[in-house]
Amino acid sequence: MVSFASLISLGCSKNLVDSEIMIPQLEQMGYSITQDLSNAQIIVVNTCGFLESAVQEAVDTILEVARHREKNRCTQLIVTGCMVQRYGRKLKALLPEVDLFLGTSHYDQLSRILEERSRGEGESLYIRRPDFLATSRLERKRCTPSYSAYLKVADGCSHRCTYCMIPRLRGPYRSRTLEDIQREAARLAAEGVKEINLIAQDITALGMDRGERDSLPRLLKSLEEVEGLRWVRLLYAYPDHVSHSLLETMAQSDKIVPYLDIPFQHASSHVLKAMGREKHKKTPVDLVAHIRSHMPQIALRTSLMVGFPGETSGDFQQLLDLVEAARFDHVGTFAFSPERGTRAARMDGQIPETIKEERLDMLMRHQRDISRKRLNERFGDRLQVMVEGYHPETDYLLIGRASIQAPEVDGAVIITRGQAEIGEIRAARVTGAHDYDLVVELEPPAEEL
Repeated sequence: MVSFASLISLGCSKNLVDSEIMIPQLEQMGYSITQDLSNAQIIVVNTCGFLESAVQEAVDTILEVARHREKNRCTQLIVTGCMVQRYGRKLKALLPEVDLFLGTSHYDQLSRILEERSRGEGESLYIRRPDFLATSRLERKRCTPSYSAYLKVADGCSHRCTYCMIPRLRGPYRSRTLEDIQREAARLAAEGVKEINLIAQDITALGMDRGERDSLPRLLKSLEEVEGLRWVRLLYAYPDHVSHSLLETMAQSDKIVPYLDIPFQHASSHVLKAMGREKHKKTPVDLVAHIRSHMPQIALRTSLMVGFPGETSGDFQQLLDLVEAARFDHVGTFAFSPERGTRAARMDGQIPETIKEERLDMLMRHQRDISRKRLNERFGDRLQVMVEGYHPETDYLLIGRASIQAPEVDGAVIITRGQAEIGEIRAARVTGAHDYDLVVELEPPAEEL
């Protein structure tokens, strides 16, 4: 009789990579992976614990999955990840339905722990100071489309933002070696991956924990040599670490897409200081101008937070002014969440939820108008587009992403003319735009011209 296991991955792309490390361990134990929870003997839920809203989502998911213990074949419910790291032993009493809890340092030990438990050994909770760092020696079973992958170049964070739980959940910043990252990139490309999205809490800090300089530009130059790799994307660049060397390397590259995700968080120096963000060498507007002087067609994404303790109407207006002046292509907007255990949750001047919601709505409307204008300015431009499948609403249109759009978080391109295989990267001409999506026509393949 075939044994089945299921894995549910919650939270960010960094969490997804951790999930991809656990799947092969289940397969090596003889389990076939299934999405049908009713047929699974083992169900793993990999959780996010960054925000209390994410914790609530995780708890709701766990309780929903626990019903399979009563109705179906599930004999082991396992919960892993950041929520376990955040709440530790409290979870054993709060979630008695769970058989095994693993913190963020045990992703690579799932099979060993399960084998110990099958012999009646081991514990029901494994948690320690976060120190896990995945390397190319660990097998991954990717959950992303065959042509696209995430590659985590570091784990943890050594910044001390007053609102953030990441250092506590993931430990201090730990870089992989450039050789190890390149080895995994080459393996992914050999498997047919055309797009690699390099991820870390702060990708521009790569190597700094080991006293290395310009590690990221050196890594990018080495990836130019990886055969079959077409796109390399950088996610989560800390503002003060966007160096001249990095921008020069990006501008001269054929593979690094013209895209940067720089989480500025706010524009007010008063708020940024309270956030524990380091004083920036350049203002956000000056940094944006500097980046665009190197790459005029680059797409810039940022994350902005409203409602931080002590944020005045004047501070918020500075945030709106930043959005207007910088004209970001993509913005992730968030209302401050007072996470228990952070310094910001204990600060005076907490903003009422109604005001947070009003400011968030105003910021989102402001950015939507800018996004529409930015996309319309690309009318007639020639872009590289990755075809991802049929439009969800009709089989007469294809849909994909341009090189200026990251997976899952940005808009899409709607392809109104031309045919291509899924995963194929083709030149396209922009013919229209919506609030967040582009409309394009594929150009004929080179051999047809």
